[in-house]
Amino acid sequence: MAISNKAISNDDSGDESRGKNGVFSTRVCAAMLVLYALYYARSLAVPVVTAIVVYMVLRPLVRQGQRVGIPSTLSAIGIIAALVIAFSVATYVVIQPARQTIADAPKNVDIIKEKLSFLTDRLKALNEVTEDLAEPAEDETPVPGTDNEQEEAEPVPVEIKQPTWISSVSYLSGTGNVVSFLTICGALVYFLLAAGDNLLRSIMHALPDFTARRRLVEVIENVQEGLGSYLARISFINACLGITVGIAMWILGMPTPSLWGAMAFAFNFIPIIGALIGGCIIFLVALVSFEPIYYAFIVSGTFFVLTSLEGQFITPVVLGRSMSMSPVLVLLSIVIWGWMWGFMGVFLSVPILIATRMACEGYDGLQPLAFILGAEAPAPPPDRGPDPEVDPATPKSTTTDPRQNSIPKPHLENERSTPCLTSPP
Repeated sequence: MAISNKAISNDDSGDESRGKNGVFSTRVCAAMLVLYALYYARSLAVPVVTAIVVYMVLRPLVRQGQRVGIPSTLSAIGIIAALVIAFSVATYVVIQPARQTIADAPKNVDIIKEKLSFLTDRLKALNEVTEDLAEPAEDETPVPGTDNEQEEAEPVPVEIKQPTWISSVSYLSGTGNVVSFLTICGALVYFLLAAGDNLLRSIMHALPDFTARRRLVEVIENVQEGLGSYLARISFINACLGITVGIAMWILGMPTPSLWGAMAFAFNFIPIIGALIGGCIIFLVALVSFEPIYYAFIVSGTFFVLTSLEGQFITPVVLGRSMSMSPVLVLLSIVIWGWMWGFMGVFLSVPILIATRMACEGYDGLQPLAFILGAEAPAPPPDRGPDPEVDPATPKSTTTDPRQNSIPKPHLENERSTPCLTSPP
């Protein structure tokens, strides 16, 4: 009988482990399918995700307008108009210097090659040495029909044609992609700001019980608060960095300093990699603009010093520990989303990482993943010794105050003044 009971327990434990492995495999397969779907539908997913991120950041402005009596539709129109004006002004300021820099690129490449000839000559010499070592010995007979045929071969004529209508179509296609992205993203942001709460209420009514509805509301509020706070603070930091870089480039005599300030503002949204790319671009432009080569190192070194001060001291103080993330996770997120969605995926990688961490914090089953993504683990309760006033022989009361075990919930904005998302419309 003992043997049979032991065998039954072993079978039960084996079934339980197989069940856990099956659930884990199912989750991994589901995650892979979701990633493949996002990669396959990237032309649609990128503007949708961008619109959702912008909506999360701008939604508090609409809520503030509702508190003072401004309809959400009117607030959405005003916000979209302000975004269009700001984007138009930034484009007008940056587009002419950028166009001139791109037009001068072929000439600048020749200048860079000439100034870096001392380095390229050494690299060519090293390449020739390695090729000599790789050549066959003299006593080896060459393969028949190779060298002689190559020497007797006639040169291939090369014909340079002027750009045809195909290049124009390609240019219009690229422009059309940008216009379609801005149109889809702008329309989604407007409708989400104007009627996003109604959509959320409809989703709430599809959930089975009040607990699930309440939990989803809390998760949405947490994601909105965390993502909005991060993007607002990092945008302010990047704006200050862009102004500082522009002034520094103007003092150092760099051409079009406004372009380099705008570049510093945009590239600083990409942690780690953005500063490296911006510094290399400024070094190449300074190498073309100034005669002494060492002056290019001074200009790029100034840029790196400013970005390093911002990244090591200013940003950690402004964001605080709650927004601290592992550089390894940030770099992996940039690589993965950049591979899936290209240039826009690089910019969206950190907001997606923050939103995923905030969402996982709201569900008990996903909290281990939230800890992996950088969430702060709850502090263990202090180890208090036995109370000397309590008799050890007296059994401790098993009743607990529900307020002690309750988890503090985030405050829902305007919970009393406006109807909750879980209430019927």
